[in-house]
Amino acid sequence: MQDQVIVRVDLPDTTAADVMMQVHQTRLLIAAGPAGAAQLLKHLEGDGHVVYRRDRRTGGFFRSVLLPDGVNVDEIKATMHDGVLVVTAPGKAGKDSDA
Repeated sequence: MQDQVIVRVDLPDTTAADVMMQVHQTRLLIAAGPAGAAQLLKHLEGDGHVVYRRDRRTGGFFRSVLLPDGVNVDEIKATMHDGVLVVTAPGKAGKDSDA
């Protein structure tokens, strides 16, 4: 396992307040804007594996990123600067474990 996983997403004309993130099972879900939030809720409500991909902005954004095994989801951190969202997920391999 790597020390960390880094996801960079270009979200021009978007502020940090417009972005929603959630970890659902083994996926990092990122949504921006009202349409993106609606797609995030639709994904969470469905039973199947639903992945939306949209590369051209049309009022909302939704991305589902499969996280590798060993990611410490409790310590995921995100920053946003100049329209670029950077999500950092540390691996568990470098942490002391109680097991």
